[in-house]
Amino acid sequence: MLAAIGGVSLKRWYYGPEFFWRARQALLQARGDPLCLHAGVFPHQGLYFSLSVWHDLEAMLTFAQSGPHRQVVLAANRLADVNQFYHFPCIAVPSNQQALQVWAQHVEAAE
Repeated sequence: MLAAIGGVSLKRWYYGPEFFWRARQALLQARGDPLCLHAGVFPHQGLYFSLSVWHDLEAMLTFAQSGPHRQVVLAANRLADVNQFYHFPCIAVPSNQQALQVWAQHVEAAE
């Protein structure tokens, strides 16, 4: 299994409705994918995080490059400051807190 976590912050508060509508469409896309084992979003310290867990890399890449997810990625640079996204192997679906710990360690190591 492969987990993906990343966060964004809105560039302007008034971009919220468009960004959240687009993000919801991508979340529904992920939840409808049989190779997606978990998909969720949550706020943490002023950022909005997404956490998804995929059967394998191919499933994750297919999702990332298609449909509503592709559309939100294309709009993200205009609407939000995109913080680092990180992918990591897992043997079970991590909790939000566990995924945040892995993400924070990766971000610190990259700085």
